[in-house]
Amino acid sequence: MNTGVINISNTITTANAESANITGNLEYSCTNTGDTAGYVSVCLAANGGNTPNAVNPRYMNTASNTHKLAFDMTLPNGKTWGTRTFGFGEEYSSGAIYIPARSTELGQSNISDRVVISTSLIPNNGNALAIPGTYTNNFNGDLTFKAAEQSGSTDCLEGAQDNSNPFSFTVQATVIPSCEITAKPTDINLNNIAASAINTRGSTSIGVNCTNGAPYTIGLTPSNGNENGKGDMTSTSPNSDVIPYQLQSVAGTAWGNTLTAESVGNGVAYNGTGVNQSHTVYAIVPSADVKPDHYSDIVTISVNY
Repeated sequence: MNTGVINISNTITTANAESANITGNLEYSCTNTGDTAGYVSVCLAANGGNTPNAVNPRYMNTASNTHKLAFDMTLPNGKTWGTRTFGFGEEYSSGAIYIPARSTELGQSNISDRVVISTSLIPNNGNALAIPGTYTNNFNGDLTFKAAEQSGSTDCLEGAQDNSNPFSFTVQATVIPSCEITAKPTDINLNNIAASAINTRGSTSIGVNCTNGAPYTIGLTPSNGNENGKGDMTSTSPNSDVIPYQLQSVAGTAWGNTLTAESVGNGVAYNGTGVNQSHTVYAIVPSADVKPDHYSDIVTISVNY
């Protein structure tokens, strides 16, 4: 199976935790060591690996086995790749790859081929809640075959097989801390403010989705670059007046962008949950005693994780 390791994406983030996938080639080869021509059918099976009875979905686990990722391995026809099982005294296939009888030539001849296996994370199975770490499932697959001089006598799905060739491979994925802004905040519109008004307040919400358990911080910077969240709304017409404002996370607490790798500074800190989290930001205008006009400013959002 390729190099023996199926790596579902180098990194699993909040953006692809429900959709990451990869295709790989399962290659096999059969050799006729006899002196006469013949036929051979091949069956390739795979169970649930670390959880043998779990085939759809299958699961990758962390080293502690406390967290998991659900995934599926499917054949070109879209069917889940499964095992050869027994029922009512008669063997039948519940998803093993079956390659019908193929003919071999005289003496020492070889036939080989490959089957494309698609491996993908399954949506709506809690994968978005996975914490950072490496997830694995180790499989012991099985190749069985039946050979005969007549094609009608070579069905590897029928009866017990004496010719069994185990093979192993690993499916793995690595979840890394990641964040994305899930919804652009709406503008904070203070509407019409009287010149005599003081401490006018407006708000909006910032939607962020970060990997479950991953710490993150949010910083806000007005267009004047002030790291303490103190901005100036300027006029949209030739007018030198400005309206000062202060960004806040809660009443009386400035929300700026002095955060560093070691300290949250005057930003705000949270832990990801794997689902969207909403954070309210307030803009306080101490005074609007300026020329009548339209005033605005742009704030930059920084999410560090």
